[in-house]
Amino acid sequence: MRARIHPFGSWGLLLGLTCLAGSVAWGQQLFRYTQYMANPFLSNPAVAGTLPYSPVSLSFRNQWAGFQDGPRTQVLSGHTALPNRIGVGGVFYSDNTGGAIRQTGVEFSGSYTVDLNNFDAVSFGLGLMANQWSFDNAGLEVWDVEDPSLNMGMEKSLSVDAHFGALVSGQNYSFGLAVPQLIQARTGLSTSPQSISSEENQRVRHYRFMGSYRYDINRQWQLEPGALVRVTERTPAQLDLYARVRYEGMVWAMAGFRTGESVLFGAGAEVANFGFAYSYDLSAGAVRYLSPHSHEITVSYRIPGRRGFSQRSLTDRKMLERRRIVN
Repeated sequence: MRARIHPFGSWGLLLGLTCLAGSVAWGQQLFRYTQYMANPFLSNPAVAGTLPYSPVSLSFRNQWAGFQDGPRTQVLSGHTALPNRIGVGGVFYSDNTGGAIRQTGVEFSGSYTVDLNNFDAVSFGLGLMANQWSFDNAGLEVWDVEDPSLNMGMEKSLSVDAHFGALVSGQNYSFGLAVPQLIQARTGLSTSPQSISSEENQRVRHYRFMGSYRYDINRQWQLEPGALVRVTERTPAQLDLYARVRYEGMVWAMAGFRTGESVLFGAGAEVANFGFAYSYDLSAGAVRYLSPHSHEITVSYRIPGRRGFSQRSLTDRKMLERRRIVN
């Protein structure tokens, strides 16, 4: 079945992404997600192994729900601690960025943690990223059928890159830096039959700055404000700012915003070793003309463990009471 491009469709979606990014859709090189407060390992490889348990999470994101060929992302992730302050983890993802464009990838990460004192620690992480891009224009119906960039049929390419991260965690706070696509490898996709070896379509280095602080209102309630800033070398900075309220460490609710794009809402619960989180993005920028709704669901399981840097510096009771961005 051929997809219609006018007024919207797969190629129209790509055009929309390009306009929103203000460049050549560099912002779409990495899959988008909202629940980084529930699974910060997706944002920073230095989180690997810093918990006294091993979390495994499965996420699904439906961006711009109701819009034909809107982005859909599935992510499976997990990490654990090894002896000698070493952590390891992995991320597997499939990202349909708009009908004709898809990417699948894997990232394997390792980290090392250093205790600063009885309550603080710093960890450093490095991940190896392998990503396959595919572009299939067979189902496109375009205005300019002679466009040379659409004459390549099905294209697939594999690129390898790196992901660096650092994280400082205290009893009630956490902040860190992550740099995905550190090497800036080329995707391998061409823009025309004559540009096979072109430097176009190169992966762009991203910078993520993140942090949170937990305030204990009383023994039952905690307030956790946090933020994530995204910056690239070709696009302006984007800020995610949120506040999360937790009750008894079992249920939580979140509200926030993403500058120039969305208002964010979320809720989650933890029962025994199982966790569930849901977030809703209400589009507020130009993207609302595609669809004002985005949904994200995460299901997780905590495998009990006895490692992680936190148990080396805190008692068991303090460990259970700690609520950080890496929790």
